[in-house]
Amino acid sequence: MIDELIRLYPYYSFLIECAVLSLVLLALPYLFYPKLIDFIYSLSNPTKNDYESIKSWPTVDIVFAAFNEESVIREKINSILELDYPREKLKIRVGSDCSTDSTDIILAELSKYNESLEFVRMENRTGKSNIINQLVTIGDSRIIVGTDANIFFKKDALKELVGPLLSDSKIDLVGGNLVYRGMENINKNSISKDEELYINWENKLKQKEGELWGCTMGVEGGCYAIRREAFIKIPNGTLMEDFFHTMNVLKSGKKVIHSSSATCSEDVSNNSLMEFRRKIRISQGNWQNLSRFFSMVFTHTVPIGMVFLGHKILRWLAPVLFIIGLVVNVAFRLSAGNYTLVAISLGELLMISTVVLYPTKILPAVFSSRLKSLSYFAWMNIALFLGLIRYLRTKETGIWQPTTRNNK
Repeated sequence: MIDELIRLYPYYSFLIECAVLSLVLLALPYLFYPKLIDFIYSLSNPTKNDYESIKSWPTVDIVFAAFNEESVIREKINSILELDYPREKLKIRVGSDCSTDSTDIILAELSKYNESLEFVRMENRTGKSNIINQLVTIGDSRIIVGTDANIFFKKDALKELVGPLLSDSKIDLVGGNLVYRGMENINKNSISKDEELYINWENKLKQKEGELWGCTMGVEGGCYAIRREAFIKIPNGTLMEDFFHTMNVLKSGKKVIHSSSATCSEDVSNNSLMEFRRKIRISQGNWQNLSRFFSMVFTHTVPIGMVFLGHKILRWLAPVLFIIGLVVNVAFRLSAGNYTLVAISLGELLMISTVVLYPTKILPAVFSSRLKSLSYFAWMNIALFLGLIRYLRTKETGIWQPTTRNNK
């Protein structure tokens, strides 16, 4: 049997090499780095902030952009008004990006009965970042809370976001904990369960980074609090303003943490295609920010640069490096005249990829369910690569379309 395997090795070495390359590239950011953080965290005794005794809470501006959000905007405003926070210290500022449905009508109606709500309609579609910039300049509250129209606050979420800022003057940015609701209504082909597992895993990693070094690598864009003096005007066309804020705060020498108890919820999406497009857009924003902050790997190496590299950069680069390795491998074999071997190997690789990317259409349910998480992971990396292509080809304006979710 060993002799037979040795005889067949040249025919399968291409696939073996690709598999090894893939595992190494993916293991670094998805296995080795998280395990390293777990190990360091187990050896440390990170201090946790105590802010339960706070008597005087600061003024807060909650700002968000809305475009055609008639199905959720009323519930969104109510979730803010029901927060356990002094009403006189709270201001809600909403910018409508030229909505064409009844969003503006609902906001105008609600603002008549709620002095804390201020509604601004943009003259032209400008995108989320520009709207946030404008809303921030209108107010003067000490704390700015960024959110989205489809993100709903748990009653104590605002205090859990603001509390760490009061308990530690070195903390300038606090990210909330996003959870999915409506999971009981998902269809069998939905990626929501895989998405939920990934987000929960990611949030635990962020929490440990924040408790260890105060450098949580990215906050949730629909639920974060930042000091006004730490807010830097977001460049036009920025897609991931949450990560832009994260890196600027870290660059200034201040801390970013993740608050697992500052809970916000979002309805799940059953539209896998729209979720895939959203991930491409997120990836495009990631590459934007990588071009802006890559130098911090060298200028702020320990711990920020190392966390940035291990948590983010290696993930974003994994599909790119894999494709480069694949092309080099094929080119090397072609130059050596192994045309048949290349054809056989690529054919087998194509068949394996088909099973991974479309498990519910290729295999019986008993097998496809086991491959579904692997399929989700594969599509996530494809979205990372397509986001790079879009970043290189497109000048982004920041104008967006809301994702269709169960509540719509």
